[in-house]
Amino acid sequence: MHPLTRALLSSWELRPDVLAVILPLGALYVLGWRRLRAQSVNRKLATHGRLIAYLSGLGFVALALMSPIDRLGSELFFMHMTQHMLLMMFAAPLLLLANPFPFIVWALPPRLRVPVAGLFSRDSWARRGLATVTRPDVTWLTYVVVVTAWHDANLYNAALRYDWVHNLQHISFFTVSALYWWPIIGPAPHVRRSFVAWGKLVYLIGSVPPNMLLGISIAFASNVIYTYYETVPRIWSFSVMQDQQLAGAIMWIQGSEMFILAALVVLARLFGRKGKDKRSPRRELAGRDLSQPS
Repeated sequence: MHPLTRALLSSWELRPDVLAVILPLGALYVLGWRRLRAQSVNRKLATHGRLIAYLSGLGFVALALMSPIDRLGSELFFMHMTQHMLLMMFAAPLLLLANPFPFIVWALPPRLRVPVAGLFSRDSWARRGLATVTRPDVTWLTYVVVVTAWHDANLYNAALRYDWVHNLQHISFFTVSALYWWPIIGPAPHVRRSFVAWGKLVYLIGSVPPNMLLGISIAFASNVIYTYYETVPRIWSFSVMQDQQLAGAIMWIQGSEMFILAALVVLARLFGRKGKDKRSPRRELAGRDLSQPS
């Protein structure tokens, strides 16, 4: 076996802190999904697509935090950037697309389901709090500020040097990303009115410029921004500057592509819905004043 291949395969680390989160969450979701799936009335909720999305989201978390990507991220900036993209652009939206709340509730013992669901009942503190932190203006601004702040040279270097700062960085990236995607996906519990399609488009397209500017500023910097990478061995014949340029390009191009792709999906669904409305005789009758002769 090639030494590099052997090194990559041996770099998988089954981290107890990560497994202690993803394994119980995965088990609860699957149990809740099976219980809802067994009820014919809830089969439209408990779809195979949602199950695949949830398990894939957890898989991306595991890939980002326990695979060689995590180990290589301490030596290659572009691998560290890839790790963040996996958490923010893949894991977070996939987990929300799975709509986990009702499945987790149904996985609980019957005596706990009503109290847990009741946390988000009308006028509850949890409902008001969630409604506040998932406001589109709040989620957009929080995402931009937190992601930009963490790319400050001092903070980023600290994350690379100290494990607890690194863990805090990953938790904050995942959290603000989940909040960012919340108004777009709209999972349960539904504590706010649905975000209108044009608002989603503005929200997503408006995320491209700050992401591009941050990526471009890294890719085209004339000096090494994150000096930690000057202190570690260079592998794969990448210089520090080449590594930095590639990392900036990943944020600039791949990160921006995800926002644009999401906007295209919103646009396609909008036009698809309009097409259905035009073809539906029931919609046409609903809009007609039947008290007047035609």
